[in-house]
Amino acid sequence: MSENTNASFKGLTNEELIMVYYRFEKYLTGLNKNLDKNMISKNVDTPFGNGIAMISVPEEHVQQFKESQYYELINSIVAKLKPIVELIEECDATMKELAQEVK
Repeated sequence: MSENTNASFKGLTNEELIMVYYRFEKYLTGLNKNLDKNMISKNVDTPFGNGIAMISVPEEHVQQFKESQYYELINSIVAKLKPIVELIEECDATMKELAQEVK
């Protein structure tokens, strides 16, 4: 952790904010890539180990999902954290290094 370990926003440290933002941002990016192709993914156990099954879904199901509270919350979290994380990275080189590790 950096020497400025007391820095926090609403109880979350800078490190925690970076971790949460990049994990949600990565998840949302992958989700949107699949939804743009009218696909969803599901983790499955196979005789050869864990795998990912891709399932095609109708456009109306994609639209329903994009209108769901779950999807809207993920987008809201990412949108609200982005400027905060960018500012943290600009002000502290160690946080920028952490962000590169998390990405």
